[in-house]
Amino acid sequence: MESIVKENLELTKQVLEYVKKTRRYILFGQILNVIKIVLIIGPIVLAIIYLPPILRQFLSTYSDLLGGGTGSTILQGGGFVDKLFEAKQ
Repeated sequence: MESIVKENLELTKQVLEYVKKTRRYILFGQILNVIKIVLIIGPIVLAIIYLPPILRQFLSTYSDLLGGGTGSTILQGGGFVDKLFEAKQ
């Protein structure tokens, strides 16, 4: 009977070690999942917040060259080339 109790105690200790390792493994996996989600979702959220003002500024800078939404570019409709030639004469 005493040998059975000792064997049971040893097996219980082994099971406890396996449970601790399993808990550590699961915790590590959960931490990595959170990090993975942050690395994927974080840049998307930052892009949604910061990209529109930057794009708006970028497009407003070049809207004059692109015609300002009038359908003609500065080279075609604004007489930019003609003004350059007049300035040289």
